[in-house]
Amino acid sequence: MSITALWPTPVHTVLLADSDRARLTDDPTQLPDLLPAGHPGRDAPWTSRTEKWDGGFHAALRHGTGTWCALVVLDALAHDTTDASGALILHDPRAGAANVGLPGLPWGRPVTVPTVPGALVLVPGWLAWQIAPVHPGEHRTVLAADSA
Repeated sequence: MSITALWPTPVHTVLLADSDRARLTDDPTQLPDLLPAGHPGRDAPWTSRTEKWDGGFHAALRHGTGTWCALVVLDALAHDTTDASGALILHDPRAGAANVGLPGLPWGRPVTVPTVPGALVLVPGWLAWQIAPVHPGEHRTVLAADSA
């Protein structure tokens, strides 16, 4: 499993194998086993819910309710995976973050993560995120989880 660190803030993304995605669909309590080795969230208790994002669905800024927030795309029907339909858009909510635009640094610039089947996004609970509008005729099924 390959992890990509997007910011100095511990944001991780990975594309889960179909078998791991199926495990989570059947039993969401297995999420901690799929987190990166050594991640503090592996030992934390998690609560989760499954959300269905149908065409037209979108969400303004959200935050996790725990120390860590994980979003896993269990299923997706998308006509064009190169656009932002249903994408997760991560924002740094810290004061002044939007005013920093130094070359090579991500602060002040949102990070867009496509919602393809198997995408796992793991972020600190305080990190702000939103869901771009899902195109009509598309949907996403997402496991949203928060650590205690």
